[in-house]
Amino acid sequence: MAAPPPPPPLHPAIIIDDDDDDFDWEAAVQEIDRRCALASSSAASESAPPPEPSAAAAAAAGTRQLTLDRFVDSFTRRRQMAAMERGPPVPASPPAAAPILPSGARGPPVPGSPPAAAPVPPSGGWGRPSDRAGEGCSRRADEDVVPKPCAVALDHEAARTWIYPTNVQVREYQKKFVEKALFTNTLVALPTGLGKTFIAAVVMYNYFRWFPEGKIVFTAPTRPLVTQQIEACHNTVGIPQEWTIDLKGNLSPSKRSCFWKSKRVFFVTPQVLQNDIQSGICMVNQLVCLVIDEAHRASRNYAYCVVVRELEAARVPLRILALTATPGSKQPAIQNVINNLRISELVHCDESDPEVSRYIQRRTVEPLEVCMDSDKFIPVGDEAEQVNDKLLDVIRPHLVKLRSARVIDHRDASNWSPHQLRMLKDKFDQAPPPNIPLADKKEIGISFQALTLLYGIMKMLLSYGIKAAHQSIEAKYKEGSWKVLTRNNTFLEVKKTMENFLSQGILSPKVRTLVEVLLDHFRKNPKDSRVIIFAHYRECVKEILCSLRNIDGELVRPAAFIGQSSTGDQLKGQTQKMQQAILHKFRSGEYNILVATSIGEEGLDIMEVDLVVCFDANISALRMIQRMGRTGRKNEGRVDILFLVGEN
Repeated sequence: MAAPPPPPPLHPAIIIDDDDDDFDWEAAVQEIDRRCALASSSAASESAPPPEPSAAAAAAAGTRQLTLDRFVDSFTRRRQMAAMERGPPVPASPPAAAPILPSGARGPPVPGSPPAAAPVPPSGGWGRPSDRAGEGCSRRADEDVVPKPCAVALDHEAARTWIYPTNVQVREYQKKFVEKALFTNTLVALPTGLGKTFIAAVVMYNYFRWFPEGKIVFTAPTRPLVTQQIEACHNTVGIPQEWTIDLKGNLSPSKRSCFWKSKRVFFVTPQVLQNDIQSGICMVNQLVCLVIDEAHRASRNYAYCVVVRELEAARVPLRILALTATPGSKQPAIQNVINNLRISELVHCDESDPEVSRYIQRRTVEPLEVCMDSDKFIPVGDEAEQVNDKLLDVIRPHLVKLRSARVIDHRDASNWSPHQLRMLKDKFDQAPPPNIPLADKKEIGISFQALTLLYGIMKMLLSYGIKAAHQSIEAKYKEGSWKVLTRNNTFLEVKKTMENFLSQGILSPKVRTLVEVLLDHFRKNPKDSRVIIFAHYRECVKEILCSLRNIDGELVRPAAFIGQSSTGDQLKGQTQKMQQAILHKFRSGEYNILVATSIGEEGLDIMEVDLVVCFDANISALRMIQRMGRTGRKNEGRVDILFLVGEN
């Protein structure tokens, strides 16, 4: 049975206008189609025809997708040569269909998974180095990138088919995305919980079949994510475990080198992969498929970008599949990810798409306004206002100094932010006014530094309360950058005022509102309910945790869930084993509340929860989407967002 051509993208691919008018793109696309058709006819008489070129690819010269493959695939050329030596092909029927077994035993294609003639194997798709000037490639900018022939052989019989599991519910959007990702470098953008890992596992399994000696790499940005994805992939498809390895950075280089030689499927953080490529341990010439999880991180010199550039420099032909729930909030950010990962196709669905909406439950979002000066929270609001006034007393002399030097404007002291001041300081450092003496330049730099710290404290105070602001000071008070404030008597009075208020057991209004929300929720849903509270700062996590532990332990059972790093004298980081133990206890019900920093936002299979509480509202849209994705997948969910009046 012949396979139908792949469906067109659900949304238009992102296109870039190129100035390369001397290259005949239309002729190149036609040549690719012609040669793919030749390869298709040499594989089997009942093989599927090659995909039709997209409208964007067939457009007039000068307009194209940035990462369009600019060469005929090396595997196709090798197959043509082999076919000429063998003579005309003998017609063959596709193997009988049979579902892939839950155990993962390899088998023929399942019903509805058509044989794909000569699948487009890894083709590199690197584009031109001139498109990426300044990204660290060592070749000349006018040099075309042509991949080397792959060092591993393609199993022609296996490559006649691709396998899709039927031991789980078949979702059409997943199946379409798999088919796209098998044959082109693809960025898959799907909301949390809609099966990105499943798509990756199916693609990996088919490349495992097609290239019996090829190596496949799955990268994730954190160790907990790597561990989770190993389990998810093994539960989805049957790549034999003896061929897989969780490649940790704490292994010696000699052991990692042995694993690179003996294993075929690698789960690894991008930093370890980068180090092993640069040291020569990784056998890059045998890589055929690279999966990149949480792909929105691929900016600047993050390890994902370095890895792709290194593989490009080595001219490695491979397939790239990138996964994310949120590729970016603006078009330039998304295009940047596409460029950095050499993506040819962007496929995505959001929760409103008909194909996806049937798998998502109703989610209610409730903004909860918290007033600092309401009668309900007096004297908390008055005390925060007193601390804020004292901070302004420290701030004003520094503002006067900068205004007199004409390096800032005359806006009110309460209308500055740390980010604005950092931007102005960078501008001053790069191009200081020529009439300012050297000694004054130093004083101006000190004032900029002091103001950035002071407005950071003020932001913590107004967004999270006195306790969080004080803890942020304590965590960094001994750092060198704070010396400019430790000698300021007015600032020391601010710190002492905070400590006096805290000794009276005062809570921030946000924490009080949070406690009320949780008590109301668990009284209505006492059994088997789970809640995640997201807070940006560890100081807030600690304050929330201390407050919740004073409540009835039968009703509320909280635990912190934070990253591994430890800084200052505040909440210590959690090792990977500690994180896994906390998640296990959360799933089992020993804990029913997780108070998490950003580590709980990305990817981790924490389990679905009934209620998500965002303790801070002033975060990016991308992070808010990730937080909201923790509820409303299998059951109805609710998201409460706490914000203070006037909070950005």
